[in-house]
Order: sequence, then structure tokens, then C-alpha cells
Amino acid sequence: MSLEQVLSQFSGFNVADSIQRGLEKESLRVTPEGKISEENHFEGLGSALTHPFITTDYAESLLEFVTPVFKSPVKMLNFLEELHIFTLSKMGDEVLWANSMPCFYDKNSQIKIAEYGVSNVGKMKNFYRQGLHNRYGSVMQTIAGIHFNFSLEDKFFKKLQEISGDQSDLKDFKSDRYMQMVRNIHVFSWMIPFLFGSSPAICKSFLSKEGKNSDLLDFDTVGTLYSPGSTSLRLSDLGYTNSKQGKINISYNDISSYVAGLRGAIITPDSDWQKIGVSENGSYKQLNANILQIENEYYSGVRPKQPIRSGESPTNALLERGIEYIELRSVDLNSFSPIGIDLEQVYFLDVFLIFCLLEENSELCPRRTNEYRHNQEQVAKRGRQKGLILVDQLGEITREDWSKRVFEKFKAIAGMLDSNGGSSHYTEAIAAESKKIENTELLNSSRLLAELKEKDETFFRNTLNRSIDFSNQLKSKKLSDQNYSELQSVAARSLIEQKGIEAEDSQDFDSFLSDYFKQNILL
Repeated sequence: MSLEQVLSQFSGFNVADSIQRGLEKESLRVTPEGKISEENHFEGLGSALTHPFITTDYAESLLEFVTPVFKSPVKMLNFLEELHIFTLSKMGDEVLWANSMPCFYDKNSQIKIAEYGVSNVGKMKNFYRQGLHNRYGSVMQTIAGIHFNFSLEDKFFKKLQEISGDQSDLKDFKSDRYMQMVRNIHVFSWMIPFLFGSSPAICKSFLSKEGKNSDLLDFDTVGTLYSPGSTSLRLSDLGYTNSKQGKINISYNDISSYVAGLRGAIITPDSDWQKIGVSENGSYKQLNANILQIENEYYSGVRPKQPIRSGESPTNALLERGIEYIELRSVDLNSFSPIGIDLEQVYFLDVFLIFCLLEENSELCPRRTNEYRHNQEQVAKRGRQKGLILVDQLGEITREDWSKRVFEKFKAIAGMLDSNGGSSHYTEAIAAESKKIENTELLNSSRLLAELKEKDETFFRNTLNRSIDFSNQLKSKKLSDQNYSELQSVAARSLIEQKGIEAEDSQDFDSFLSDYFKQNILL
């Protein structure tokens, strides 16, 4: 059944009302001078281990804001803004860096690995990050992004089952459809950096500290590098990458194959990582010496997810309960939004992900997966170039032609969402984004480079000024007494919860870790 036929069967069914989404937004804390903060996670923000909304990622200075699941995009963004306002009120004169790519103009900058207390689960999180440091260095781990979590309620899948004439178990049907979404996200992954890439330039000091070679060009004589046509260097080989990714054979054709690929990497020794060693004097250098320490070390632009229970591995959760939502991980921080993302982006991503769920895609072989990964790499470095050649299912095609073809389907989906939901939000968002296909000056990546040139600023100076401006804007806003009090209470409770977890631990860490990894051999 074609996409158009499927959409027609949803007449009178409000698909937009079934959409559920949430955000995870990373933000690097820096001093007013632009130096990465060396302060610990502020106690006023609560426990990074147990706080449901404000935590840390790799480093003590790399905040991560996590929203609950929302049906309303507006309420979701309002909540994210409130988290920013509350957090900034606890940060003194520090500000939030307004770009995905960090700067390291101070060669003496120290990056503190995040700490989560003395419980076994807290130690595991810290030792995992120690492993990332020893394997890849710390600089890459301070790159920030947006993770867009997306799902649809069961009523949508029941309707889709009815349309498809499918009689399988609902859990299995949902998982199969979500895996179809994952495959299509890989096929069309290049569209995200093209439309939303906001890291077209980086500081020279980032590369010198990272030790990576580069074919980038000097944007100025002071310290900014870029690639002509670049959109998202964060998603290029200069950004967030795993040097062992090529050794990992991951299939996205079904859950069992996907899980088997990840678990295989977690139990397969790697000669380079063995040289590091696992532990020394009672402290872990990494969780193991295998290709992957845990599932999260596999850096993919999309992950099928199921919320995990205490002590449970992500792959076990998937096998036991199926896929609950999809995590899209390829969105740069929007350098023109104080909170890193705007409403138009959310509406577009809703349409994009519904398209990926409904568009037919039976399988994804390793050759195709590599081709689509290469497409994303090309667009990340050269996406604004006219006539850029990509590879689709049929062969070579220009970025413009492929965009126009897919946007026709986006328009159809947006029309269905708006007509059944009584709005025009989706149609307007798709119309606005479609203008960027030919007019690349509208892209955030183009706007950012144009601003650097117009103001004669380095990437560092421009981003620092923007970071200070955005942080001041947010600090000037006040939360209601009720909302501020609630966030204060959540922070206080999280500190108590961490102490409770630590007090309840009755197992030594070695045994705890051994029990955790036993899950990976229980296929």
C-alpha cells in the first residue's frame, strides 16, 4: 500500500493527538570568558544521578536537560525554557554555551569527568566515562546536541494495524514499525544536518586539542576553521564519532538482530582497549576491554528505546518489552534559539518521523547503511553546495532533487495532520523548511557564517557573545513562585534519593558489574 493510500485511510483520525515527544538537550557550562567551567555540578540543581530533569552527560560541566513526555510541543518547549531559567539561577556568573561545538582557547582547560556518588550505579556511570576518556579523549565528549524522543500512542498503532490488515501482537507490530522508522531515518538522515545543522565552523584549538587532522579551511586569520558548504561539523568525522564503529555489525531489520549486534560488540575483546587495562589499584579505567563498554558507546544518529528498570541493560529492556519510543540524536543545538530548538523544528520533526514510520522500507543491508552514512557525512561537510551528489535506493541523485521529491510526501503528511487536528502548524512548518532547498542562505549554518563575516568575529567570540546574551535573556525571566518551588523540591528530593540508593547498596562493585554484564549473554 502506497503512502498516499495509507494517509487516506486516516481520514477522520487525529494522528497529531497520538504524538508524544520529549527532549534531551545538552548544554556546556562556561565562564564569562568562555572557558569550560571547572566547577562541580551545583548542589542547588540536585543530584545528577537521580534528578529526573537536570543531570549531566560526560563532564561535570556538560548539563543535560530532560523534559517529560508531552503531547503539546508548546508546553514541552515552555518546560525546557523553565529548566534553563531555574538552572541559570543556580550558576552564578557562568553561562550556557550556545553551540554544539565547544571551544578550547585556554590550553590549560581541564575537563572534569562527571561524578554520581558512591553507589554502584553511580560508580558505573563514572567509570564508563573514564573509559570514554581513555579511549577517545575528553574533548569529543563535550560536544552537545539535542535528542528528540518520539512515540505514538497505542490507538495510532491499532488504527495502523487495521489499515494494514495485520493480526500480530500489538507489541511486536509496534516494534516492527519502529524498526522501519529507524531504517528510514538512516536513509534520510542527511536531511537533519542540511536543514538544522548549526555547526558549520569550529575553533582551531578544538582540533589541536583533539589531535585530529582536518581538510578544513581558514575562515579568518585568528582561529576559525570551516568547510565550504558545511552545515554540521558535529556530525562529520571531526565531531562525535567512535573510532571502532566500523568493527560493529549492527542490523536494523529487527530487534533481535539489532540486540545481537550490540551485545556481540560488548563481549568481543579489542586489542587497543586491552592495552589500556580495565582496573588499577581498585579504580576502573574502563568497564571492560571490549569493542563497546555498554550499548550507549555505539554512537548512532538514532536509537530504538525502551525505558529501563533499575539494574537492567537497554538491550534486555528491548527484548523483554519491545520498542517504546525512538531517540533521534542528530539535531544540532540551534544557535539562534536561547533554548537550542524552536517550535518550527518540532513540527517538522513530527512530520519527518511519521514519514519514516509509514514509508515502506523492508530491509537495510550493510552496503546501503554505509552509503547512507556517507550521505550524511557529505551533507555535514558540503550540504550547502549546489548540485551535491548523494546516493538513494536507485543511484545517484542531487541533494535538491531528492529534497523536492521527499518534501512532496512531507506536505501530504502535514496536510493529513492539520486537517484531522484542525490546525495549520504542520503545513506552515513544511512550507517554511521547503524554501531552504534552493535558498540555502536561509539555513542556520549559512546565517551563522554570514554573521561571522558581517561582524568580523571569530567563531569563539561570536558564540561567547551569543551565549552571554541568551543566558542574560533567560536570567531576566522569572518563574512563577509555584514552578520555582516545585523545581526546588525536585532538586532536594533527588539528593535524598541518591543517599538512599547509596545506603541500600549491599554488593561490592565488582559483583555488581559482573551481574550487570551477565544480561548480555542471556539471549
